[in-house]
Amino acid sequence: MSRLQPVGQKRLTNVSVVRLKRGGKKFEVACYRNTVVAWRNKVEKDIDEVLQAHTIFSNVDKGIVAKSEDLLRAFGTDNEDEICVQILDKGEFQVSEQERQMQMAAVFRDVVSRLAEMCVSAESGRPYPPSTIERALREELHFSVSSSKPAKVQALQAFRQLKASGVLPVVRAQMLLRLTFPTAARAAVLAALETMNADGVEDGEHPVSLLEDEEPSEAPPPSEAPPPSEAPPPPPSAAMASVRCLADPSVYRQLSECLSSHGGSVMVIELKSSYHEKAAPKPHDAPPPLPHPAAPPAAPPSAAPPAAKAAAKAAAGGGGEGAAAQVDAKEAARAERMFRLNLRGAERGDPVAQLEVGKAYLDGRGVAADAALGKKWLMDAAQQGVQAAQAKLEALAGSS
Repeated sequence: MSRLQPVGQKRLTNVSVVRLKRGGKKFEVACYRNTVVAWRNKVEKDIDEVLQAHTIFSNVDKGIVAKSEDLLRAFGTDNEDEICVQILDKGEFQVSEQERQMQMAAVFRDVVSRLAEMCVSAESGRPYPPSTIERALREELHFSVSSSKPAKVQALQAFRQLKASGVLPVVRAQMLLRLTFPTAARAAVLAALETMNADGVEDGEHPVSLLEDEEPSEAPPPSEAPPPSEAPPPPPSAAMASVRCLADPSVYRQLSECLSSHGGSVMVIELKSSYHEKAAPKPHDAPPPLPHPAAPPAAPPSAAPPAAKAAAKAAAGGGGEGAAAQVDAKEAARAERMFRLNLRGAERGDPVAQLEVGKAYLDGRGVAADAALGKKWLMDAAQQGVQAAQAKLEALAGSS
């Protein structure tokens, strides 16, 4: 044979073989690597990007093409495109090592992400960064994932192992709920909640924790007759009461069934409430707002200056105490609103919000002054690279 004579055999490189046995025969198709899983997951929809050739083989390695009569006997058709789709969907294939590693890495990231959403620190009540959870699972627990189990099931399994090992002090992130029920069923509902706590107590943690009672909504007095077009008002016994509570997601269905049986309902306020919600001051514990004294007598219309000049003049004179008190009350309310807004952002991990919350705790703006909490929030912000927080901590250390 001449040296220049080409070889009539095409070597298939970078091939992943998918094979299907039917009717006592074996049928194979040649695919590109790392594409079969994408096809089965409906990520890749172009079959030309999956198949190297629209040809059905009986042996890809030897290049033996399947016979048409074998295709008709096994599949009832000799349309190779339809048969290729059936082999891709139902056939067996050997996953390459690189593809298997990519799948396992994706599942592990999904498990870590779900675990970061469902648990918080038992000490601070704030969520752990995914990198911290991933390091604990890999280096301490040597947790391995499976591609055949759902990520949510594996995340729950990892949470139990993480909690039992004590590597990280973790607890389930609780839901903030509002329970609404008739006042007549109050005793029965509270007894049912105590039963849930008695049955589900674990390590001193209760699945349901009441936060505060709210005023019951009174029914309209019976003396007031409703308009003819409206329905009659409910009797006084139908007055509703509501309480807020923190509950584990595992008891949500029990709570819903319990409240429904007593004519009440459950409303989800937050799917993931932090520990600070339990320790946060209640509205009635906050200092009462400053009284609004009567406004000073208005000046005659002819001599009335602009509003800003009048306020400044009243503040400078002896009769400006009422206006100054009103300004102070507005500033206090604004500072409290800004603190609550920044606190929500800080609990989500926003470093700028953590800086503002830390300064608010130190200065007592919108919240009672607490140097320990202020330094803690500043340290959290400094760990995320906020230079202003680091400078504030250094200034505090220098002053002490």
